[in-house]
Amino acid sequence: MPSAHYNLDYLQQVFQGNDAMVQRILDSFEEQVPAYFEEMNHRWRSGRWQDIHPLAHKAKSSIGMLGMNGLLDHVLHIEQVSRTSSTPDDIGDRLRQACALLTLALDAMRRDRMSQLAARNASVDGEPSGAASRRAKRRLRRA
Repeated sequence: MPSAHYNLDYLQQVFQGNDAMVQRILDSFEEQVPAYFEEMNHRWRSGRWQDIHPLAHKAKSSIGMLGMNGLLDHVLHIEQVSRTSSTPDDIGDRLRQACALLTLALDAMRRDRMSQLAARNASVDGEPSGAASRRAKRRLRRA
């Protein structure tokens, strides 16, 4: 599933073609990482920007595994500033940009996963759905 927003090469290498495991990782990512960002935004809006770094830390390994390098840059910066700075610097802007990149990546992942599922379901007994459909129509005409 090549995409400008994510890259599964690392996962496919680690799991040596075990697509079921890659899909489980993607499911977990879709469930957990948006929740981390939601909580980071909540903490930012509540003025608790120094409490954001644990969530950024949790998110960064998953983001890195999926090759989301632009998003990873923002998350690393957010984690660093939240952990070590006495001022919030540009956390708000970085968080907005990171959320936008996450949304793009999730949309692309979902679209690609749906396309893969549709392609798998499009064949009946190894035939493309068009061929199976034509065969079924011929049977109905004969009946």
